[in-house]
This record gives sequence, C-alpha cells and structure tokens, in this order.
Amino acid sequence: MTRLNLLEKYLIDNKYENIPELINKFEIYCDILLEWNNKFNLTSITDIEDIQIKHFIDSLSANVDIQNYSSICDIGCGAGFPSIPLAIVNPDINFTLIDSVNKKITFIEEIIKNLCIKNVTAYHSRIEDFSRSNFQKFDCCIARAVAQMPTLAEYTLPLLRKNGVLIAYKGINYKEELDISKKIICLLNSKIDYVREYILSNDEKRYLICIKKIENCSDKYPRGGNKPRLQPIVG
Repeated sequence: MTRLNLLEKYLIDNKYENIPELINKFEIYCDILLEWNNKFNLTSITDIEDIQIKHFIDSLSANVDIQNYSSICDIGCGAGFPSIPLAIVNPDINFTLIDSVNKKITFIEEIIKNLCIKNVTAYHSRIEDFSRSNFQKFDCCIARAVAQMPTLAEYTLPLLRKNGVLIAYKGINYKEELDISKKIICLLNSKIDYVREYILSNDEKRYLICIKKIENCSDKYPRGGNKPRLQPIVG
C-alpha cells in the first residue's frame, strides 16, 4: 500500500484498472495541492487521510453517474474537485473547468501540466460570461460545494443541451434545497431525475442530486449582475 492507502483500497474495491498509474497521479496531485496551499489557501483540508476521503474519494463517488457523457463542465472548480479526480480516471471524457478566481485556474493549469492530462481545459471566467458563449453546449455539469441549489440550477442548467444533466454533490440538507429550487428548475425546463445516497466515511451520508434538462431554455438565464447568487429565484 502507498501513503494513499485509503484511496488505493477504494480503487481496488471498486474495480478500477491501472491502479498503480492512477495512484501515482493522485500522489502528484496531493503534493502540489499541499505545496500551493501554503501560499494560496486552496483548501482547509490538509491531513492526508482527510484529503483522500473528503476530496479524492468523495469526488470519485459520481464516477458511475457520468459514464454516458462526453463533455462535462465544472463551475466554481476551486482546487479541482470533483473534476480533476474524475478526469484522472476517465481520460476519454472531456472536462471544462471554470472559476472566477484566477489563482485557482493557475493552480489547475499546473496540475494539468504535471499530470499530463489531455482531457481538461480550464477557464478564468465568471459563469454568467462563460454561459453566453457556451449556451446549451454541454452534456453534463457537475458541482461540489459551489452554491445553494436555486443559484446552482440557474448557473448550470442553461449550459446543458436537451437531455443533459446537472449532478450536484450535497449533504443532509438536500431536501430543503430542492424544495426551494422547484421554481427555477421548472423555468429552465428541467426536472429532478434522481437522488443517490452514498456513505463517505464513518457512516456520513452524502447525496448526489441529478437534475435532467427536458427541453431547451431561454437564453436570458443565467441572469447577470450576480443575481443568481444575490437574488435567487426560489419557490
């Protein structure tokens, strides 16, 4: 076992292939994350065990959910979770990562270079601006620890093609978030497809929310001026 023993066991238990190669990439990722974190505070999670569980394994929990999609957009990608772990194990899926904080995109570009990842592109942009030139372009959007569901739905659903899906990582309060998201989900011609529970560690329950876009939506969304965050459409 390597120092990423928990991740290695997870990969073995879930029957991933080329595990030594994958572990090597995750070790490099971990080292660069910790190095850069000393300067830029990319994450509050710095313990190796916690990085494995709360960043790497948690990110990979959606792997089964994305297998039918070829183009995936991650808004507010931060230090690369969940997209970089998913891109490492899915070299044939193209990932587009967006963040409005330039230092985070610089970090992602460093990861891309050091891991020789060919299936990830990173953009420094506000999501409202990015959406104008990428309206209804992607098969799937993923998001982890970005925003409450009403805001998240308005940011992501306009990026999806018809029959595309948003996959959101959420905690135990997901039902309350979905309850106040019904209006914006309906406005964007989408519906809740499924909710999948998974256990992260120590019996901690987490949830993947899948929202499917049924028809194309108006290009007036997402609204500008940071309104999805400051004035979310709830109800």
